[in-house]
Amino acid sequence: MTSSLQRDERRSARGFTLIEILVGVAILAILSAALTPLVIKYVNDGRRARALSDSQAIGQAIMAFQLDTGMWPVNDDANLTDAGELSRLVGLPAPINAALIPTGAGTAGNWDGGGSGGTAGSLQDHLIRNQTAALNPIYPVSLSAPEPPGWNGPYLKQIPLDPWGHPYVCNVRYLDGSRVTTAANEDDHAVMCLSAGPNAAYDTPLDDATQLVVPLVDDIGWNIQGDQTP
Repeated sequence: MTSSLQRDERRSARGFTLIEILVGVAILAILSAALTPLVIKYVNDGRRARALSDSQAIGQAIMAFQLDTGMWPVNDDANLTDAGELSRLVGLPAPINAALIPTGAGTAGNWDGGGSGGTAGSLQDHLIRNQTAALNPIYPVSLSAPEPPGWNGPYLKQIPLDPWGHPYVCNVRYLDGSRVTTAANEDDHAVMCLSAGPNAAYDTPLDDATQLVVPLVDDIGWNIQGDQTP
């Protein structure tokens, strides 16, 4: 009995043999290769779920804004009753750096709000701060409920970047009654709060020739107006 115990103690003192180490490494490599795709899938699924949740929260904040003010967040001057000027609201602080916004599909209007894409405003300015460098406030503040109607935010605590580090964008120009474009275009277009997704490019077109589009390819978003299919 003593001899057997001594042999076991000597074997333990020597540690693992080279073959045992190699077998252990091989097992770990096999497990890693098998589990890595599952881990990546769960991470990507989680990011997509967060992007959808964020875009829905932004869209619902815009709807709450409209219920309070009786208008859509498209104003960028001192006149609330003229034709609205903003085509996009972007999840970046003003002044907006267009280089930080993914480029978009469509030739007549890009998601970055530059050139023929129209003017872009900051989601923070309209939903959280109610002011820009030139206007304070942008919209009259609600003094009492329910009348007169007015801005009663902030409607969100913050505007996050999407899980891939890019801003969300909302094509507010097509909101019914926004006055930015024609009534026919308003009726024919979906209005989305959208993430460009993992490829960091808006695959969903946004121009006056596109009707009732829904998020395409890997874009992720929530529709304020139009087809609600994700």
